[in-house]
Parts: sequence; structure tokens; C-alpha cells
Amino acid sequence: MMEHYSDKELVRIILKGNQSAYADLIDRHKVFVFNLSLRMLKQRELAEEVAQDVFIKVYRKLNTYKGDSKFSSWLYSIAYRTCLDQIKKEKRHLGVQTLEEKH
Repeated sequence: MMEHYSDKELVRIILKGNQSAYADLIDRHKVFVFNLSLRMLKQRELAEEVAQDVFIKVYRKLNTYKGDSKFSSWLYSIAYRTCLDQIKKEKRHLGVQTLEEKH
């Protein structure tokens, strides 16, 4: 239905209150976000969870997208940082586990 709109136009439509347009935006970029997450995290289930987290963050931060860069670049930076945060969390979890195993 909204596939003829650009990403910037979709963002404007969403911010004006059309929530169903957000589903179109997700559909347009979900494979990109999932593939990035999978490449970085190397676990399918974790990549799926992180991809969902990314789109929740994007929705919350949508009003900060200024349109100066391509939407996909803005989305990539959020997805990349979310994956890095997950990697750090996993490392901390593994570190705690290792310490507990030593005692």
C-alpha cells in the first residue's frame, strides 16, 4: 500500500500518527537488520531478538531522524550499536559464569 513512498515520507506519515505505516517501514528493512544482526551475533535466535529490539528503538527514536542521511544509514547505526551492546552483554555474562565456575 505504501511501497511507493520513500523512507523519509514514511517517517513523516508515521510521525503524523499513521501507525500502520510503521509496519511497511519494518517490512522494507527487516531482512537488512536481521542479516546484520546474524552476521555480528552468529546465533539465529539472538539475531531475531536483537532485530526486534532494533525496531523498538527505531520506533522510539523516530522523531530524532532528521532526514540528513539516508534512513537506511540511520537504521544501520542503531542496529550496529544494538548488536555491539548485545555482544558486550554476552561477554559480561560469560565472564560472570567463568568467575562463578572457578569458585
